[in-house]
Amino acid sequence: MRKIIYILITLVCISGYSQEGKGFDLDYKSSKTSSLIQDKNFYLLTAIQKDKAVSQLLENNSVLKTIFIKKQQEIGSKLNSCKDSLSCLISGYQFKEKELKSIENELQLLMKSKKELQDFVKNNLRPSGKYENFKSYTDTELLLKAWQVCAQGMNRIMKVYGIGEAPQYAAIDSVSYDVKSKFYKGSVFMWSDMIHNKKPKVNTLFFQESLDFSLSLLYMNHRDEVARYEPLEEKENKKALDHLKQINFNAFDYASILILGNGPENYQDRLSAVGKLNIQLGVLEYEAKKAPLIIVSGGHAHPFRAPYCEAIEMKKELMDVYHIPEENILIDPFARHTTTNLRNASRMMYAYQIPTDKKSIVITNVSHSDYVGSPNFNTRCIEELGYLPAIILKRLNSTAIEFSPKIESLHQNPIDPLDP
Repeated sequence: MRKIIYILITLVCISGYSQEGKGFDLDYKSSKTSSLIQDKNFYLLTAIQKDKAVSQLLENNSVLKTIFIKKQQEIGSKLNSCKDSLSCLISGYQFKEKELKSIENELQLLMKSKKELQDFVKNNLRPSGKYENFKSYTDTELLLKAWQVCAQGMNRIMKVYGIGEAPQYAAIDSVSYDVKSKFYKGSVFMWSDMIHNKKPKVNTLFFQESLDFSLSLLYMNHRDEVARYEPLEEKENKKALDHLKQINFNAFDYASILILGNGPENYQDRLSAVGKLNIQLGVLEYEAKKAPLIIVSGGHAHPFRAPYCEAIEMKKELMDVYHIPEENILIDPFARHTTTNLRNASRMMYAYQIPTDKKSIVITNVSHSDYVGSPNFNTRCIEELGYLPAIILKRLNSTAIEFSPKIESLHQNPIDPLDP
């Protein structure tokens, strides 16, 4: 009898552990709002808004309701008293340490007893894959970490696109205006007034006004890069996706050839000289029948607020100059850094069911390839993303390296809101 009880307890423990470690489910339909920029940056907040039981639970919670009310009062007060100081005004929208601690404590308490919140984490956040790097944590820890990332992301947007702090890649990701100008200060104050005093309140969630303000700052600064070209599956990538079903990947050594972009440093050229070189290097591997697919990766990165998208122009070049069929080309028009070149390509492989147990090749010029193959690249990935988006494997030649995608690439990063 004791042995049977022991076995049952063990099975329950194993079941509980496997549930905590549950992650991405390809068949799960993620929550969506009318704002793709919000969904891609702040999935937790989107999911809360779209779950009636969870949103009501949080709106009716006395601690979280008090935070909402106090934030409303502070923003209203600062609109009247801050005059033309952006840092003064924006501090009302930012989450302070004390507020963050109160929110985390309350979420932790709610997770102990509220089934709707427990189910929300298990049946939405986990299978969505948006917090895949947290999947090994308990449900409570995952929720808290997801909230922390969202709060950090909103605060970061307000610092960079409101106050004008330099982002990590200041040359391409900075605020679009002179934050000291009367025009910009006036614009931010008028937007704040509209959000706080004129826009209808759709809910009383503790994060709502800070979220609205953060998204408005991105909109004001014309920073919608992450939403351009979507839905890719119905537009630029449709022909390749339709063709995927017919590909016999076993007939090739590699699943795909990832060609990295290199944007021009002027506003006239669509591709740089090195960008064109990268394309030709990739074509050589494709014509050697190494893989059935080419993935071109690069967004509106260089120069600052670039009018042309690297991946779009690379695809045109592949088709027009090298006569590569469109059905053999996938594009990632969002990546702004080498870290996200590999991450976004890995995401695509999981989303499009390209064999992830088969190696791919990353192609770029010699100096760039040296960096991708160096320990410095892995270090940069950990620093910027918190994980390795791919496993860098054997070097084939001076411009080609094998890699394998990692599932953690699905994880959102709102600290980099232009390509989260």
